[in-house]
Amino acid sequence: MISATIIGRLTRDPEQRQAGQYNVTNFTVASDSTRKNKQGEYDTTFVRCAVFGRQGDVIAQQFRKGRPIIVSGELSTNEWQDQQGNQRQSFEMSVQNFSFMPRDYSQEQAQQEQKVPEVTDDDMPF
Repeated sequence: MISATIIGRLTRDPEQRQAGQYNVTNFTVASDSTRKNKQGEYDTTFVRCAVFGRQGDVIAQQFRKGRPIIVSGELSTNEWQDQQGNQRQSFEMSVQNFSFMPRDYSQEQAQQEQKVPEVTDDDMPF
């Protein structure tokens, strides 16, 4: 079992369906890498998520496309061939816990970075 925590944004509104006697809520989270790739860009990883029961009800009611979320649970991979015969892979998570994040997380983070004063050698007392 691979246990993971993912911070990202929903790529679309959550969808709910009935699976036997349980509600299942499905959504996809896009998470950006913290490091740049060889082309100087940040890679984005998409993780398909499924959550059962009341937690799924809360996610379906409170989250919409673009909203930031923190999810944790069991991570797995799924491999298949597409119609053109290309080998494909996806990440899937059975969500066990989730957390809300501020709606303007990226703006809040940028504001915090701006509040840090720049320190030069001239400012040092030694």
